[in-house]
Amino acid sequence: MNDDELGRALRALDPARTPADSPLPLDAERRLREIMDRPPVRRRRRPAVFITAAAAAVVVVLTILTGVFWMPAPPASALTPDPLSYRELSAGLDAVVADAQRRLADGHGPEEPERRSLSLGWYFSGSPDDAADTVFRREWVDLHWNADLSGAIVTTAAEATNAAGDTVPADGPAPGTLVSELTFVPGQYSTLSVDAPAPTREAMRDRLIASTGVGDAFTAGDAVNGIRRLLGEWTLTDAQEGALLQVVADAPRAHLLGETEDRLGRDVVGISGVPSAAPGYDLTLLVSRDTGRIYGVESTLRDDDPSLGLPGGSVTEYTLWNVDDRKDHST
Repeated sequence: MNDDELGRALRALDPARTPADSPLPLDAERRLREIMDRPPVRRRRRPAVFITAAAAAVVVVLTILTGVFWMPAPPASALTPDPLSYRELSAGLDAVVADAQRRLADGHGPEEPERRSLSLGWYFSGSPDDAADTVFRREWVDLHWNADLSGAIVTTAAEATNAAGDTVPADGPAPGTLVSELTFVPGQYSTLSVDAPAPTREAMRDRLIASTGVGDAFTAGDAVNGIRRLLGEWTLTDAQEGALLQVVADAPRAHLLGETEDRLGRDVVGISGVPSAAPGYDLTLLVSRDTGRIYGVESTLRDDDPSLGLPGGSVTEYTLWNVDDRKDHST
């Protein structure tokens, strides 16, 4: 197939007559990224195939439209991070959240919410049909957007690490390599609301329910899932994060895991829950012991998953925030 034939095939799939030099519409890209960023719904062996197909679609789109081609690093089977190990706390969940809210009152975050999210994450994508398609990605994702729904998202490769967190050689891109850079023209960025939720439990709960679509079935796991999406596009104030923590504490089936250190060695407390749409996964919220701010979310398998070739407890992804001071971030 030559270039003209390829162009005609693409136009047949999408008959919209958009100028060739217009930025890529990102609703589909955002949906693909959300699919990769959330645990798949367990439907025997199908979800893992869908995740891999979504990841491949992103690579193909970026290759055709931007000329950027990124090959994943080596198989994740030998590089899946060890699960975090938690130490028991004498205090209960309500006391831990209250302590975090007191620390937030000291002021560590921005004075106003920012339409920006910088994260360091590790993402697992597995295929039950081909072990060679099981890959991991460790990436910096830097999103800036504006009230007029313009903005940009820049993704760069981070260092590959083994389970112990030590840097290991990889055949993938070197740290700092540009994976993708997507630009939004005004009106193009897709979000639930151009404004951040008010710093109240009720406003935060409403936003998390809207983002997850679970309605009355809302649980602590759904709250953590909604927080992951919200912090994927906002840097919130301390008051707003305190309200988010209250939503988690008040939600059914919240479980306090204890204290530990996150993947960057920061002291955190883990609060976990099982999302309604993905009962095979635990989602854990990592809350700073020093500042009270939300430092990350981790996803782990609840049981063995032969289709993915992973035992129960395996980490399938993590996302860490409040990483602006990291020297290894390429701006």
